[in-house]
Amino acid sequence: MTTKDNYQLLIEKLDQFIRKYYVNQLIRGGLYSLALLLVLFLGLNFLEYHFYFAPGVREGLFWSFVGVSAVALFAWVWTPVFHYFKLGKIISHEQAARIVGEHFSGVKDKLLNVLQLNSQADTAISRELILASINQKSEEIRPVPFRNAIDLGQNRKYLRYTLPPLLLLIILLFAAPSLITDSTARLIKYNKEFEKPAPFHFILEEDLKVVQYGEFPLTVRVEGEVLPDEAFINVDNIQYRLTKTGAGVFSYHFSNVQKNTEFNFFSSGITSRNYTLEVLKKPNITSFDVKLDFPGYTGRKDEELKSIGDLVVPAGTNINWVFSAENTGDISLRFGNEQDLVQAKRFSDELFTFKKRALKDEAYRLFISNENLPNADSVSYSITVIPDLYPSINAEEFRDSTNTKLLYFVGDASDDYGLLSLAFHYRIKRNGHEGTLQTIKLKKPEGKAIQYHHIFDLSELALKPGDEVTYYFEAFDNDGVNGSKSSRTTLMVYSMPTLEEFEDMAEQNNQAIKDKLKDALKESKKVQEDMKKLHDKVLQQNDMDWQTRKELEKLLDRQKELEKQIDEAKQALDENQKNQEEYSQPEQSMQDKQEQLQDLMKDVVSDEMKDLMKKIEDLLQEMDKDKALEMMKDMQSGDEQMQNELDRMLELFKQLEFEYLTQQTIDKLEELAKEQEKLAAETEKASEKDQAKTKDDEQKASSEKTDEKNASDKKDEKASEKQNGNKQDSQEGQQAKDEQQPKSQDDLEKKQEEINKKFEDIEKKMEDLEKKNEEMQNKKEFDDQKEEREDIKEDLNDSKKNIQQSQNQKASRKQKSASKKMKEMANNMSMQMQQQQMEQLELDMKALRQLLENIVTLSFSQEDLMNQFLPVEINTPRYVTLTKDQKKIQDDFKVVEDSLYALAKRVIQMEGFITDKAGDIKDNMRRSLDHLEERQKPQAGEQQQRAMKNLNDLALMLSEVMQQMQQQMSGMMAGSQMCSNPGGTGSQGQSPKDKISEGQQKLNEGMQKMKQGQENGNGGTSKEFAEMAARQAALRKALREKQKKLQEQGQGDKELEQIMDQMNKIETELVNKHLTNEMLKRQQGILNRLLEHERAERQQEYDTKRKSETAAQQERKLPPSLEEYIKKREAEIELFKTVSPSLKPYYKSLVEEYYKSLKGTE
Repeated sequence: MTTKDNYQLLIEKLDQFIRKYYVNQLIRGGLYSLALLLVLFLGLNFLEYHFYFAPGVREGLFWSFVGVSAVALFAWVWTPVFHYFKLGKIISHEQAARIVGEHFSGVKDKLLNVLQLNSQADTAISRELILASINQKSEEIRPVPFRNAIDLGQNRKYLRYTLPPLLLLIILLFAAPSLITDSTARLIKYNKEFEKPAPFHFILEEDLKVVQYGEFPLTVRVEGEVLPDEAFINVDNIQYRLTKTGAGVFSYHFSNVQKNTEFNFFSSGITSRNYTLEVLKKPNITSFDVKLDFPGYTGRKDEELKSIGDLVVPAGTNINWVFSAENTGDISLRFGNEQDLVQAKRFSDELFTFKKRALKDEAYRLFISNENLPNADSVSYSITVIPDLYPSINAEEFRDSTNTKLLYFVGDASDDYGLLSLAFHYRIKRNGHEGTLQTIKLKKPEGKAIQYHHIFDLSELALKPGDEVTYYFEAFDNDGVNGSKSSRTTLMVYSMPTLEEFEDMAEQNNQAIKDKLKDALKESKKVQEDMKKLHDKVLQQNDMDWQTRKELEKLLDRQKELEKQIDEAKQALDENQKNQEEYSQPEQSMQDKQEQLQDLMKDVVSDEMKDLMKKIEDLLQEMDKDKALEMMKDMQSGDEQMQNELDRMLELFKQLEFEYLTQQTIDKLEELAKEQEKLAAETEKASEKDQAKTKDDEQKASSEKTDEKNASDKKDEKASEKQNGNKQDSQEGQQAKDEQQPKSQDDLEKKQEEINKKFEDIEKKMEDLEKKNEEMQNKKEFDDQKEEREDIKEDLNDSKKNIQQSQNQKASRKQKSASKKMKEMANNMSMQMQQQQMEQLELDMKALRQLLENIVTLSFSQEDLMNQFLPVEINTPRYVTLTKDQKKIQDDFKVVEDSLYALAKRVIQMEGFITDKAGDIKDNMRRSLDHLEERQKPQAGEQQQRAMKNLNDLALMLSEVMQQMQQQMSGMMAGSQMCSNPGGTGSQGQSPKDKISEGQQKLNEGMQKMKQGQENGNGGTSKEFAEMAARQAALRKALREKQKKLQEQGQGDKELEQIMDQMNKIETELVNKHLTNEMLKRQQGILNRLLEHERAERQQEYDTKRKSETAAQQERKLPPSLEEYIKKREAEIELFKTVSPSLKPYYKSLVEEYYKSLKGTE
């Protein structure tokens, strides 16, 4: 225990020594550190004070000072402190013993031996011996004070390092504190720029912040004892001269600042501290996409645009903006004049989206913002909405020249995106009341544009005079946004003339026809006279010169103009007939006469005349004198014949006009008589009502005497009833009263006034009829019924006065009397007209019978003269005598011709070819005389034979006319006894379709009988041959007329031409009195071919009749000229299809407008 304690005391003393050892190190290290830090501190301050280092140098010096201080303190101060507290690696007991032993030399070995023995005690065999030895030695060195081995006072010698800098620091703090404080402050604030005190310094008071990419104007002031004249700025190591704006004031302009920028100022060797211009990041839209979702009905594919803000889109387009932005916190939009902003939706760090449906034109503005810059920037765009336009539609109307009620329409319709439907609407307005709108759906249009046509037959509407039809086309588009829109064509109107207007039109047309026929007749006479003069002039010339040819050419031109006038008259006649069919239906006999007059009008200018003019025109330059004279004679003959026909047409038209107006006047009288009779009945009812009213008044007067109060009340009721227009007891109702009688005396008076005016119009018609009768060559015995008219007029005026005086009973009697007299007057006029027609027909038949006898006589005379010429020589006196006889026959025929034309002016049944035949006879006789005078006997004989043949033909034709007149007379007689429609059961002048074949068969039978008679020795006479030739000629003429009508319908038959050629040969052979078996065979062939043609014609008519119902339902076809017009329009439309579909709608519309402008200028 003692041993342990001695050793333990020894260890404790060593530990105390170690702690003092480190205390000594701490004191010495502190002095070292303080001296080093003071010297370094003073040195750095001295250097900074004199040199004003840059921030970077000061930063290096500062951190160097900190680093040296840290190292020095750690090595000299903190390390001893850690060791003192036994932290870290400290000296061992052995090392401490050596240090102590060095100080106390007597205990050095002993102390080490004790420590060594202690380390061996645990492992030694003689432990106790060792411990005793440790204890002994410990006891020996126990009194030695180990701590005295370290003398802390020896550290005073290190004060010589610490005290000088410390004293210097204290002195400076009192003597020149700025040297320490300013330098230290600048070193500590090493990042801050400090200016070296100078005669002047730069002052910058602005907030150095600028928006990115913006401009920043910089202004710096210079203050001090001396102000520089110029100053510079250093920006990114580039020097710029500052702009002097005043005394000590300079400026500089930063442009397009994109990042933080450092700069300083310098002048005269004086440099300012560094400044930094801070950049505020600007929000920016780097790009954006616009997705356009077009409405489906437009047919446009959706589009996506890149960075295009100004948009042109169809209405209803859904727009989706997708913005790509940087440095942006928010994107807002403002549309139009709206005050509120709408925010785009953010769906990524740099992506925003906004959706809107475009329905109208509007501008919009984008606002972009971030934390530093709210609404930093904005940009404006516009949305132009292309509205769905109304469809465009137009229609062009064409009227059929032959049927004004048949309307053709050609038009086109288009829309910017497509058509939905197309319709035709019409409405009938009758008697001031509009009917229901009727709609006809047309073919559904496909695409954006359509060309359409439509046929509107007004005759299917059963229009009446005065009716009005309004019609238009309407197109609907496929607008899917606002709903389907429609556009209409301009309202088109078809007005049916009133009865009065129809009559005025007929009167004007009648007068125009007469004027044109008169003008044509005058011109024909002038042309004939000029032709005769030219003929005489050519006779005196040796040859045709240029001047003569020119005169002949002018005459041909005048002849053509004359034909035009005749055509115009014919057209006016056709129009007149159509108008009559519109508002009235003439009697069948009147219609037949009108049709016959039209047929005659067609043949005024014969085909032979037209061929002659064409031939003269073609051979005008090559024609010799003789040929010209011959053709001029033929032309004179044709002109004379045309003149006679024109004169006949004029007279026949006057007769027809007179008959038609007379019948019209009769019909109006009968209709007016019915109206007057109806009004008389109404007036009589009004009279009965007046009597009933008088009786009621008497009863009321009696009641007033018995009861004054009731009388007063009844008087008030009566006044009230009078004011309300009640004229009888109200139990039956006002409506029943209105239906049974006129509402008032005013109505009766107005109706009577209308009837009086209508009768005055009839009187004017009667006066016109009297004038027209005077204009005719064959005047009628016209009775103007003046006394009857005066009586009727007196009754009408009296009835009007009686109505005005409320004497309805007397007025009714006068009205009935006037109605009866009107009927009698109409009946008298009708009977008079029928009687005159019958008398005239008898006279005409008598004249025709005499004319036939004269023609037959002339035929026999011509045949006898022709036979007498056969044996006579041309140089004998007998030849001259016979020539005179031919001249006498010609003169006799002139009388026949005059009678024929006079009769033709009265008998409309005499067709044009009859007068043509007379002209042929005249030409034959003229040519035969010319040949006889030239001693050309064979040629003269040929013309004589032709004249005889034509005389026979004329006789046969007139015989047929007589048969027709006889049938007409019998029909009129039967009609006058049985019905009011003269004419019998059939149309006059019409024949069955197989009449030609029947006539040919009868002719064949007659020729066979004549052939048999010749074989039996009973040869046919000249009269029989002439009659057969005439009958064959009539059949050929009828067949030619039939062929002509078929050709007008575009159905001419070549077989008929061949049949007519065969008939002509047969006719020539009969004239020459030839009759053979071969002729009979040819005649039978002609009959067979006629029968086959008529059978085919009947079959065709049967098929047409069988299919009439379905044919009526078939769609009408457009005229060829109109179809050609439509094709031309369709070719123009093809231009629009050539527009490239890749064009944008705006440019496509421009191209289409350009094509339309081109089309409009064509």
